[in-house]
Amino acid sequence: MMRILIVDDQRFLRESIKADFSRCLGIECVFLEAESGYEAISIIGHQAGISSSRLDLIVIDLKMEDGDGLAVIDYIATNVDSMEIPLAIISSSEQRTLELIVKIIQRYKLNLVGVYQKPVDVALLLQQLRALDDSVKPDSEYTADALPVDQLVKLINDEHLILCYQPKIDIASNELVGFEVLARLCQNGDGFIYPDKFIPPVMQLGLGTVLAKLVLQQAITHWQLSPQLKGYALSVNITVEDLIDPDFIEFVISKKLCIPGTKLILELTESHDTLQQDRVLASIAKLIINDISISLDDFGKSYSTFDRLDSIPFDEIKIDKSFVSDLDSNNQHLAIVKSTIALANTLKIKVVAEGVETLTVLNRLKHLGCNLAQGYYFSPPIEGRYVSSWVEDYLAGGLSVVSH
Repeated sequence: MMRILIVDDQRFLRESIKADFSRCLGIECVFLEAESGYEAISIIGHQAGISSSRLDLIVIDLKMEDGDGLAVIDYIATNVDSMEIPLAIISSSEQRTLELIVKIIQRYKLNLVGVYQKPVDVALLLQQLRALDDSVKPDSEYTADALPVDQLVKLINDEHLILCYQPKIDIASNELVGFEVLARLCQNGDGFIYPDKFIPPVMQLGLGTVLAKLVLQQAITHWQLSPQLKGYALSVNITVEDLIDPDFIEFVISKKLCIPGTKLILELTESHDTLQQDRVLASIAKLIINDISISLDDFGKSYSTFDRLDSIPFDEIKIDKSFVSDLDSNNQHLAIVKSTIALANTLKIKVVAEGVETLTVLNRLKHLGCNLAQGYYFSPPIEGRYVSSWVEDYLAGGLSVVSH
């Protein structure tokens, strides 16, 4: 039996949504109703303290006179007992406004099912609610939020570092050209801690460059021990802080010598507006002189602006997945991707599209002239021990290594 709170100031819409839920679910439901945001807050606050009355879903209209939907969202974000309740937002607002609401809810890290224009398709909402339930990570997976600082520090070593590799594919030929290295931390075999959880505290502790060296060392060793991977480019993420460290630059150059014949790419993620510092520019120049390519990661999302492309000879730019994954249905994102690809092609810089999940998006990128793609359409990140067998399976389709 589901307990569903419907928040809308129009009674006939509440009745319609209730009827749709009852028909689609085919089970008994308990419906709670609120005709304003403040009434909804009162109900949520009361339900949060009663475990047997926990809500399974909250459907919230955005525009209401006595406390709007944003007031409810803000309350849920500050109420720990309510943050995990699935939320479905409904509105008659235009698409760009709904996209802004999605960003707000994501920043709050709330359990968002989706944002829907009225009249809401309840069947679709329930389908996405089930998908949300299926995507919840097992309890065994750690979050860095729950780890004390001393435990996190102990995990920053080769023994607890697990590397995964996501393929990069040439869109025109469908050939495999390389892999991006993605780090995970593992504690006592009890599951992965993912980068979005451990990277921020690692950076705050001043251990970012230590971690970058460990990742590079382990990836290079993997390539040395796997001759069949030699022809594929190896992309490793770094930050501006790494470039400021002269020891790190020498370390990278020495490791590049260990894998002759392999293209090493450093994917630079900007954490703040420091790319124009003389020391950073000198480090980039030294790396390029030593045959190490530089990629500008998450282009368009952070501090990545056109003056970067004018002053630094990047080998490639990567378009963030937030712009790519829905470009077949989001005209604003399509325009951003299209203009970025056109600019890069004019400057003779390769373009990598991240977050490619469907054939429709891949075909659109191909039509726009994008060079490379990575994403779940081809493969999720592959744990290191399975990379060679994945390559064999991919090549079994008649594909071959791209020469550099």
